[in-house]
Amino acid sequence: MKLTVSQMKYMLALGELDRGSKIRCTDVARKLQVKKPSVCGMLCRLEHMGLVQQDPYSDVRLTEEGRKMMQECRRYYACISGLLSERLKLSEETAEAAAYVLMGNLDSTVLKELLEQAECH
Repeated sequence: MKLTVSQMKYMLALGELDRGSKIRCTDVARKLQVKKPSVCGMLCRLEHMGLVQQDPYSDVRLTEEGRKMMQECRRYYACISGLLSERLKLSEETAEAAAYVLMGNLDSTVLKELLEQAECH
């Protein structure tokens, strides 16, 4: 399943906020510095994709599929941003932004090959 850059950012934020219990929409909004209606819209899309489950009280939690996707995003993000900052000497901020762009635009086969070449398993 291919995610957009925004969807990846939300999945990574949800992963950081996940403490084994439900995550509040307001916490996601604060973490990503966006307004709550933006969070609600994205969470609806992620729910439709089967990655999160929402309840009527604005709480959300990752599904099993969502947890797998979040872990994959986390692994790709850490590897690519690390590679860009270490080998290309990019600033942390630039490397992180570039990692999102690469993740959002490269085919998953290319991303997996990049991980292997960078020795990030």
